[in-house]
Parts: sequence; C-alpha cells; structure tokens
Amino acid sequence: MADLLGPWLIVGGYALSFGLLWLANWLEARRSASAAVCYALSGIAFSLTSLYWLSAGTASSVPLFGWIAFPLVVTALISWRGWHQRSWIKRLDSAGEPTFGFLPHSGRAVALDHPDPWPRRTTVEFTHQGHRLLGMEYSTQSPIRNETFEQLGRVSEELDSINAVVELRVPEVPALTISPNTQAFEPDFFTPLEDARIVRNQFGWLRPDTTLHSFEVDPEFDRRFSVYTSDPEFAAAVLTGECREMIMNDLWFRVHQVAFYGTALWTTDTGGLTEDRMFGNSRRLAMLAAAVSAPVWEVWGGDRDFHDVVTQSDTSYDAWFGKRGGFIRTPVNRRREAADRQPVTSISLTMRSLLALGLLAIGIGPAVNASAAMTGLASHAQLTVTTMSEGGTQHCFSAAGNYRCITDQPSVRGTVSQDGATRQITVGWVGELPRRGDTVEVSLGPLWGDIAYQADWPSSASIDLLMALVWLIPGLYLAKRTYLPRPPRRVRKMRKTLATV
Repeated sequence: MADLLGPWLIVGGYALSFGLLWLANWLEARRSASAAVCYALSGIAFSLTSLYWLSAGTASSVPLFGWIAFPLVVTALISWRGWHQRSWIKRLDSAGEPTFGFLPHSGRAVALDHPDPWPRRTTVEFTHQGHRLLGMEYSTQSPIRNETFEQLGRVSEELDSINAVVELRVPEVPALTISPNTQAFEPDFFTPLEDARIVRNQFGWLRPDTTLHSFEVDPEFDRRFSVYTSDPEFAAAVLTGECREMIMNDLWFRVHQVAFYGTALWTTDTGGLTEDRMFGNSRRLAMLAAAVSAPVWEVWGGDRDFHDVVTQSDTSYDAWFGKRGGFIRTPVNRRREAADRQPVTSISLTMRSLLALGLLAIGIGPAVNASAAMTGLASHAQLTVTTMSEGGTQHCFSAAGNYRCITDQPSVRGTVSQDGATRQITVGWVGELPRRGDTVEVSLGPLWGDIAYQADWPSSASIDLLMALVWLIPGLYLAKRTYLPRPPRRVRKMRKTLATV
C-alpha cells in the first residue's frame, strides 16, 4: 500500500506547497500577515514532502525539526530582505520617479516618455559622491497575462524573472555596449563559475533601443569582450588604452555588461535590487566614467566640465560604501579582490558562512571522538550491559523502484556512569558478545553525543573518522575559498610572468 500511495503523496505534497505559494502571492497585497503564514506553510509542505521522498528513496534519517526550521528561516530571510530594501531606499531620500536615464521594456532600455514602459517593482534615485544614481528592480516577464494564469505568472516571476539595473547620469552620448564573453580564457584556463554568472546575467541585460553594429577593438580585447555601437568613432574614442586596461584588469567587468546611451551609463544584474548591488555597481560605473578621456564627454556629450566632476569623485571602497561594507565583509572583499576573486554580498557571505559552519558542525564531533579513540586519548568508562544484538537482521525497503536491504551489525547497549550522571549508550561490537549484566570497558569521545567505542578494538572508529571527513573537508574548503581565497592559477601564472619581466 505504501508503495502505491508513495508517488501520489509526493505529487500531492508538492502540489499543496505550490498552492500555498499561489495563495500567499494573492494575499500579499491584501493581508501581509496571512501571506507570511502561507509562505511559511508552503515551505514546510515542500520540506516535509522532500523529507518523505528522501526517506523512502535513500532510507535517510533527517531530524524533523531541521526540515521544518529550514523553510521558516528562508521565509524570515525573504521578509527581512523586503523590509531592508524599503528601509535603505527610504534612508536615501529617494525621488520615487526617475529624472534621467531609461526604463525597461521587453529587454530594451527605452526613454522615460515611452508610451508603454513595463512596471517597475522598486525605484530609487539619489546623489552620491557628486554623481546622480538611479536603481530599478524590474521583471523580464510581460505585464500582460492571461487572467486564468495571472497568479501562476506572478509566482513564476518571483522565482526566476527579477532583475536590477543601476544607472549613472552622464552627458547625452551615442550607444555603446561592452559585454563579457564566456570561455574567454580557454583553452589555457577554465572559468566555469564566472561563465555561469555571465549566462545568468544575460537574461536580464537591457540593450539600447537603437540599431547597433559590431565593433572590433583589438584581438585580446575582442577575445574577452563583445562590443556593439551605433557610432564607431565614439566607440574608438571611449575604448582607448587606459579605458581598455581598466576593463580588462578589473574582475567586475568580467561578469557584467555595461552600456552607454543617451543620458545614462548602466549595468544590469539577475536578482533583486539590494543596497550592496546599488553601491557596488554604481562604484564601478563611476570608475569607468572617470577612465573615459575628457574629449569624449566634450565632443560627443557637449559637457566640458563632466570629466573634472568624475575624476574628482572619490571612488575608493571606504569612501563609496562608508559604513555599509561591514566590519567583516570589507576585509573579506579586500582579500578576495587582491586574490582576483569576485567580491561577495552580505547575503552571499552569510549563506556561505552558515553552510560552512553547518558542514563543520556535523563533522567535527565524530571526527574528534573517533580520533581520540584511535589515539588512546579518549577517557575510559565501565558500561553495564543491558541488551545485546548479534546483528544479521535485514531491513528491506523499496527505494526509487529498486528493492534494497540493510544488514544490522553486532552491537551492545548499556548504561555508563560518569561525573554523577548515567547515560544510555550503544556501542558497535567486534568479537564475542558479553552477557546481560556484564561490565565492559569502552572509550568515550570528549565531545557532544553519546559516542563510544569498544576499548579493546578502537580501529572501528576509523570508519566514523572517514565519514566525518566527508563533511569536514567541504566545510573547510568552502570557508577557505570564502575568507582566505588563493588567486586562480591563471592569475598566479600572469603575476609570475610580470614579476620576471
């Protein structure tokens, strides 16, 4: 019966989760509290369904609390991000409506007076370090939907169609786009993470609403970037040696498209508009504007003073971000940029840190306890046997259409008195089993958990140590890659060549 109902329980659980997500989206503009409850219930339904699926398919045993807590944490994080976005936008004294630049429409950057601009989810405009900045959060999905599937479209939009554009006001100029290429360093070097980010950002890039033609700069630049423009002379004037060198040496430009057109210089990102993204992207745009030579702004933009304004703007990390960088993230990003690694946002750093800590927390206890038992450093105690199991019992179950069986190993269960407390402990056993009421010596691990090993056969701890390393090694690797990254082989080779020269 369980085999027959299992697939339907999985389908029904995911259907319930999706239905609650749809209901939460419908309630969001009407009753925010009810919407939050539906979001939480949707996450719980999804987690419990996944728990059942994994348990039935792999015979895994995951604490129920973890599956319930995870969606609650995700829901709280989403709610916090919405509140934080409203908070920092209000703090910047936003104008509410854009006074320069462009609006999104079907993948194009259209003028402010366009008759049919697509709806914006969030807009913020303010002045910072002498620059006028504009940020918008928008959707790549058409606002015109079939009424029958309107709520379905909104759910899909929340999942994968949100993008953010950051614009910097410049004198009115022709159109020019500079887009990073995937596989730009192959066959010598492989950059899968950066290539994936380029592809991901391509879905939301806003292109100038005018005719563009391909423009070649030089072989090395053209291998790494694609350039399109409406005015080849303007493109040649912008992409001088200093500007090209900055674009090629700054890792931010390796994953972001930038575009000039009209009164704006802009870039787009997949994902919502965050304070990190607003200030991080606008800083790189300001640096690019300062690298463009003065005659460009004077001849094509008709503004003789703009170059002086952008070169006098302080685009250093500390000056541009102020206290927004955080006392942890600021030194981390400095180390990452020095190692030619992409900087992390506050959300990314938090998620990386939590994941690394989770992996380390799972593996550190078994690893220390097993190592102590193997080296003889674990404390010994007397265990009074209450029950024994000779093992050999098979537990069979159906997993993903296959019939699998697991055989129990011999074990001994009993009580141990230590520091005035009595604990129930189960120990895997090798050799002849003791009798009920016998007292045997066991090794107790120093860390948490009732983990013990047969005192005269500590080699059984080696299996636990190997299993613990499965968690510890990825956790340590993730922490190392996040906080103390090493430059890629490509960068190390390039720096070694330059040092030799």
